[in-house]
Amino acid sequence: MEKLQYQPNNIARALHGKGSLQILFIAEELSSGYFSELVSQMSRDAYRRGYMISLCESREEDEFVSQILSRQFDGLFVSASGVTDRELKLLVKSGIPMVLFLNREISCDLRDTIVVDTGLYEGSRECVKHLVKNGCRNFVYLDKTGKQCDRDIHWKGFFDQIKESEITFAQEQRISGCEDIKELEKRLQLLLEKNPSVDAIVARYDELAAVALSVAGRTGRKVPDDLMVTGFDNDFISNYVSPALTTVEIQKEEVAKSAMEALLSLIRHDGADKKISFTARLVIRESTGKKCYCKQ
Repeated sequence: MEKLQYQPNNIARALHGKGSLQILFIAEELSSGYFSELVSQMSRDAYRRGYMISLCESREEDEFVSQILSRQFDGLFVSASGVTDRELKLLVKSGIPMVLFLNREISCDLRDTIVVDTGLYEGSRECVKHLVKNGCRNFVYLDKTGKQCDRDIHWKGFFDQIKESEITFAQEQRISGCEDIKELEKRLQLLLEKNPSVDAIVARYDELAAVALSVAGRTGRKVPDDLMVTGFDNDFISNYVSPALTTVEIQKEEVAKSAMEALLSLIRHDGADKKISFTARLVIRESTGKKCYCKQ
């Protein structure tokens, strides 16, 4: 085969039951720092094992699932927020090996799907606990752009801890459903100008927290003296903004390796745990006060 430069046809391999050696990763936002680092690690692991990973952003179209299944992928990595419950049910019903990243609440039967809990919920709660401990009482939640999702795990962790801490939180203090960053920035500035008592902003991503730092400066707020800000993901930007961001770090390398192993075990029909859980870590920097590194 080497002398003739012969390349096996993956479609023919699939028809003969040998697999296509192709894996698909479906996500809502492939551009986010979290997913780009995760996919990069998983892609390296997959390649070493003879597989290639393709990327696909979710599509709210009737034929989306049938298009995926027609391409004979050996397995799927799926971000829960990247598919609807209907699409998830169809994927589960198809029997294709699947690993699901839990970033929203799921209401359907997952059967043999392996679920990966990266620590979003507890990490979000830790942000609120830390801010409450620092004396914050008037919160703003910066949600990701796009359609609002009330079953988002990060939002649920935030709101559950807000209620447990007996903090008053009005619906208008959640900035959500923005079409783009410009709209989010504008709404946050109007809110801070209208409500000078806001003393904490919890952002869904580090990039959004960086926007909050910029808006805070324009409205005359000093961080962390007048207003504290937290992000999520411990993206590279968190160390290069001023002040440096308090954030939550997900064990990306460990998550990627475990997810890859889990999917391969499904492809091989080996036994595997149906849920894999990780603990996120709170990284405390200048945007909320004293610099240190804390484990949950």
